[in-house]
Amino acid sequence: MKAAIPFTTSSGHSYFYSSYNRQFLFSHPLINYFISLPENDRQWKAILRKTSEDQSVSVPGLGEFSNSDFRFYLRKFRFLKQHGFFKPGEQKNRDGTIPPNRIEQNLSQTKQLIFETTEDCNLDCVYCTYSKFYFNKNRERKKINTADAFKLLDLILDKRKPGSTQQLTVSFYGGEPLKNFDFIRDVVKHAEEHKKPDSRVTYSMTSNGLLLRKYINFLVENDFELAISLDGDELANSFRILKTNKKPSFDLVTRNIDMVREKYPAYFDRRVIFLTVRHSRNSLKSIYEHFSSRYGKTPIMSSITTTGVVDEFKEEFNDTFLKSRFPATENTCYVHELFTKHPLVAETAEVFERFGNFVFRRPGQLLNPLKKTRDKKKYLPTATCSPFDLRIYMSADGGIYPCEHISRIFELGSVKDSEVDINPDKITGTYNTYFQKLKKLCKQCYLADNCKECIFNTAVETGKPSCEFFMNKQKFTSHLTQIFDNLEQDQQLFARIRDEAFLAK
Repeated sequence: MKAAIPFTTSSGHSYFYSSYNRQFLFSHPLINYFISLPENDRQWKAILRKTSEDQSVSVPGLGEFSNSDFRFYLRKFRFLKQHGFFKPGEQKNRDGTIPPNRIEQNLSQTKQLIFETTEDCNLDCVYCTYSKFYFNKNRERKKINTADAFKLLDLILDKRKPGSTQQLTVSFYGGEPLKNFDFIRDVVKHAEEHKKPDSRVTYSMTSNGLLLRKYINFLVENDFELAISLDGDELANSFRILKTNKKPSFDLVTRNIDMVREKYPAYFDRRVIFLTVRHSRNSLKSIYEHFSSRYGKTPIMSSITTTGVVDEFKEEFNDTFLKSRFPATENTCYVHELFTKHPLVAETAEVFERFGNFVFRRPGQLLNPLKKTRDKKKYLPTATCSPFDLRIYMSADGGIYPCEHISRIFELGSVKDSEVDINPDKITGTYNTYFQKLKKLCKQCYLADNCKECIFNTAVETGKPSCEFFMNKQKFTSHLTQIFDNLEQDQQLFARIRDEAFLAK
């Protein structure tokens, strides 16, 4: 990161961020004025002359200051400068690469294996990534090949180290995974029969809820974590329509959910979660009120996918999904109730953890919190996961991907005719080539050392990558200003974030 960042909130309070010391400090407008002046600017000579000649000093945009006040803050500025508060922070070396042997290592300890059980779905969601709005290949209602899936599952199970207590979660995705229930049943049976004696396999599923009445007994018996996609009340869920008659799915889904809660209350409380997409027909207020009052739960919320939208439909996409019909205040309320699940709190906590230098996750951070000795490690650009470290995803047509959220153009391997094709050299070569294309952009970004973007969301394959989280100095300053604006308006929130937010992680 570059040098100190001065900023002033809407209430007129001044702060600056020292990237070298990783500290936020209260400031005086004059201190921030001095910070903003270039090192060898001619204005410095005029400033020094004024302090020796005039009774008062006029500063553009700030007004008149007495000579004594001006000289006091100038001395303070020099003191802070002498102690490194305005030095540029050292940016991490982004020349890292992934070696081929990392792939084998990751496969032996991956945490999750996800199967796209079928491309078929009983909903026709307007915002589905396979709708007209997105670049993606056509769906053919294909079902996954069971023998091929067994081959990949056996590969993962066989690579688990003897005596490893690390849990493997086998997950089922779609389409609607319950449209291929026989496959789910067979995989669970196969995993239980072939896992190593000392290993643990758990199961999870993402479902739209339409077939729960038929299959809930099996899910409960095998202790599935069940993630149900539901966007809130009837209006919020109106983009999720039935494929057969194009009618809303809300009533059918909620009846099934109510049945699960009534028949298996303990399971519902412990293992059922909700996934909600935020869009133009819901708000944080409507989402929170619906799920808390009806189910006593807070859903996991995500924004509608804006990458991969077809140019022809971008205007319609923006009008349909991004222009909210709710007042802006509905997305800033219930901050204390949602707390870490509220975007404002999550973002604020992230800023303080990554830039504030008072949150320590490891003992080593306490011993050398500022890391002022030169860090010789080479880091990867972006926040991209190392391939297969967290999960491995097999699509219904046999493609292998690093996760379920990326475009099908990024296939890393395949399983065909019971043969698993995973080429470590090819995979790492692809990743490292992409990293090379992103490095220049990352080196200009003020969030580079605290990135949260995946390389597969940057259009890197086009040769002209871009990043929605990219921040130059101006954007980063505005970001910090907004964070501190929010905290000044709700000081109790700052106290809660400081005392509670980091313990919740």
